[in-house]
Amino acid sequence: MSRSHVRIFLSIALAALTLAAWTGVLMRFGMIYGMPAWAQNFGAVRHAHSHLMYFGWVTLALMALIWAELPALTGRPLPRGVTGQMTVTAVLALLSFPAFWSNGYGLTAIGNARLPLGSMAATLNGLTWFLFIALYVRATRGLRERPLPIQLWDWALALMGLASVGALGLVGMVMANVREPLLQQIFLHQFLDLFAVGWFNLALLGLFWANLPGSGQARPPVFSLALLLIPTFLLGVSPSLLPSALFWVAALANAGAALALGVHGLQLWRRRRALPPLTGLALSGLASVLVIAFLSLWPGLWEHFAGGQMRVFYLHLFLLVWVSTALIGQVQRIDAASSVFLRRWVNRLWSAGALVMVGGLLGLGLAPHLGTPMLGWLHVAAWGSLAVAGAGTLLWIESMSAFARTSTLSSATSPQSPYS
Repeated sequence: MSRSHVRIFLSIALAALTLAAWTGVLMRFGMIYGMPAWAQNFGAVRHAHSHLMYFGWVTLALMALIWAELPALTGRPLPRGVTGQMTVTAVLALLSFPAFWSNGYGLTAIGNARLPLGSMAATLNGLTWFLFIALYVRATRGLRERPLPIQLWDWALALMGLASVGALGLVGMVMANVREPLLQQIFLHQFLDLFAVGWFNLALLGLFWANLPGSGQARPPVFSLALLLIPTFLLGVSPSLLPSALFWVAALANAGAALALGVHGLQLWRRRRALPPLTGLALSGLASVLVIAFLSLWPGLWEHFAGGQMRVFYLHLFLLVWVSTALIGQVQRIDAASSVFLRRWVNRLWSAGALVMVGGLLGLGLAPHLGTPMLGWLHVAAWGSLAVAGAGTLLWIESMSAFARTSTLSSATSPQSPYS
């Protein structure tokens, strides 16, 4: 896969980020003024938003960046089929948006049939992940030494595979018409939460370490971190359904994983000057997530705050301030800025929007407990989401212009080469 292909897939990922971010704006303002007639199913729209972020933005961008870094780490060319795998992944990720839009994980009437389009989209996307895993195994098989980034990606893909079992479980429950709330929530959070804390965390850390000189001497935890992350998805299950014993297994594993992630975060923080400009904000978001992991051990705190707006706050702290911010920095490392001044202000707009939005969501979560009005916090979160969507749009436009600029330069200087 050429560098120009990498840029194409990163541009598609940024387009998915932009569409999902504007969908978030729709939901945030919809909570204040009401949803429009063409988007009345708020829960389904939320599923379309979150799955496009997962499949079309983060996963597609991570895959493209891993393929871009892998040849330098293995000393080998990428296996045949990578471009095809990325194309199928991109198409199915984008199709997940309309599939979830109407009824989420429910049944959608198409003619005389009623089909679980959302579950089918999730399953088809999962099949492309297995294709990615197979190609990755082929690309890294038999290496004499496995550098730190590859070790992290090995475990990231192992946890991705384990998470995809949850998607298969959800499809099986829908097709068999099984209605067991605890089992449904376990499958759902095994799929979405383990996918995020496993695949996203470890893949991102691998990208950070792949671009740090001297990372071969670093020895942060990998195997123990991966094992500790596995049971943490149970913390996403409703407190009214999760048995106490399972909660403590998940909470203690979560605290242990937080310690291991903290070792990575601290070492990266000390090297942040060698990393993309948004790394400082991203690592601050990670640090906040780790603090919450230890707070959840306080008796009764998880049961009190695990659901509702506090969960929405936590998910955006993790996925927006940590994962998406770090990933944007990695994408910008690939795409040279058309204007340093413009990129600096786009990054500031993104940072301000993310912090304002997450602050508004925290206020929403705490408002019922503090006895303060929620309307003001709804406005704060909505206007923060607008800044995030605006920054995402500018990032996508900048990426497209960078691709067009480098393609034109390549055509002018090397007409016979497809590489940019």
